[in-house]
Amino acid sequence: MSTSPSKNIAVTLFIACVILMFLLNRLYDKDVTLEKSFPLNINKHGYISKDVSDEDVAELRISVVKTPVDEECVKRPPKAIIFGVPRCGTTTLASFLNEHPQIAINHWDSYYFDVYSNRSVEWYINQMPCSYSHQVTMERTASYFHDLEAPKRMYSWNPNVKLIVTFKEPVERVISDFVGLQDEGLVDKSILLEDYCMTNNGTEVNTKAWAVGLSNYQHYVKTWLEYFKLEQILIINGTNFIKDPSQEMGKVEKFLGVENYFTPDRFIFNETKRKYCVIREGNPICMDERKGRPHPNLDPNVRLILQKYYKPLNEQLFEMIKRRFEWEY
Repeated sequence: MSTSPSKNIAVTLFIACVILMFLLNRLYDKDVTLEKSFPLNINKHGYISKDVSDEDVAELRISVVKTPVDEECVKRPPKAIIFGVPRCGTTTLASFLNEHPQIAINHWDSYYFDVYSNRSVEWYINQMPCSYSHQVTMERTASYFHDLEAPKRMYSWNPNVKLIVTFKEPVERVISDFVGLQDEGLVDKSILLEDYCMTNNGTEVNTKAWAVGLSNYQHYVKTWLEYFKLEQILIINGTNFIKDPSQEMGKVEKFLGVENYFTPDRFIFNETKRKYCVIREGNPICMDERKGRPHPNLDPNVRLILQKYYKPLNEQLFEMIKRRFEWEY
């Protein structure tokens, strides 16, 4: 029994329509298919977790699609360095940056440009986390700030490296440093904060005290500016970083040339620590017990003496960095 020509044409057109609809559907679903082709149980280095929402998938799309499936995670020299100041939020800053999908930052101080300056560049690179080509590799060693040889060593290694430094109000930094020094056993816990900061029966500032001297920021900044342009250095307002981390993190992202990830809803305030924590997959990630430790109350008269001491030094700093902070005494 033969089939009529009209029926053959109808069947052919039906098959053609089915194929066309299939191809159009694949084209429409291209982005979704692309992202679903990636494994969803890998860490932040270019991939996403399997419990992520559609909104999070869209947000991470840029970093996901820039990582080839077959690209190897390798160690690379840092493109940016957080070089200080101790007790001004450098550890928290690095911890927050570690959450960004386009940033790979070391979890410990490398000390390459101060303590271990005699070691090889290969050794230094090996201290970095592995990263992908779309990521910015970073390191943080806060002690670089007060090593007067570190700027020269760093410049010789890479004169174009991006630098980040945080400044906190000097007296508050002294208090935080004092607590840290006591916890580390470097200052006897029987010593009062006022006795540590002052000399001559409490009438003069003890400029030889480590914590007091380190808050004299301008003394160290002038050496850094002998080697690096001010435009290469991002200066973070440490006081504002505590109050509004999203705002300061946005400046870091812009400086590094990465996507905006740290929106306000990425942070939650911890009432116990009186500090902000970053949110990861719905859970707050807070710093350990060393952060948010209770600080002693500084005698108001001693505070005034310290503020008077730092005021002219702050003015020198402001002139160097071409900006002012709200440390108006």
